[in-house]
Amino acid sequence: SGIDGSVYALDPYAGTELWSFATDGPVASTPAVVDGTVYVGSGDRHVYSLDAADGAERWRFDAGGRVGSSPTVVDGTVYVGSVSSAVYALDAETGERSWRHQVGGAVLGAPAVVEGTVYVGSGDRHVYAFDAATGEERWRVPTRGTVASSPAVVDGTVYVGSRDGNVYALDADSGDLRWQFDTDGPIQG
Repeated sequence: SGIDGSVYALDPYAGTELWSFATDGPVASTPAVVDGTVYVGSGDRHVYSLDAADGAERWRFDAGGRVGSSPTVVDGTVYVGSVSSAVYALDAETGERSWRHQVGGAVLGAPAVVEGTVYVGSGDRHVYAFDAATGEERWRVPTRGTVASSPAVVDGTVYVGSRDGNVYALDADSGDLRWQFDTDGPIQG
């Protein structure tokens, strides 16, 4: 994928182009490939579902703003954020919206989905946890900077960097701060 607005599939051995798909905006998100389908966001406000074999469009979803967040696909649902300050859950087969949760700033990092919970950072300087099935907010934790990085969840702890220069370790169930580490510099997305 690239700034020319296209998604490319390349032969892994020869490096030759197998197919390409043109969007109407730059492609900044990393594509997710699951069960023969490519899911990718674009600067033209859309999330696309493409056939991995030939690049044919299966569906597109209008996210209301540039989609730089890489999609996360879990159990038939595509979770993705956009600069329209929203987190979406989409049906992977149809692209139909299951839920949308508005946050206070752009969502640039890929959501982490673990044990029925979606974790995501936002430009509003918060880390959020949502119920994966309903989109209901479980908790939110403030940081002192934009959170553009993708959270990682391991053994009940959410790890995420903030542009305030800190890495935060949060309890996955409650959002309680376990510790934070100052890296002496901003953490980019």
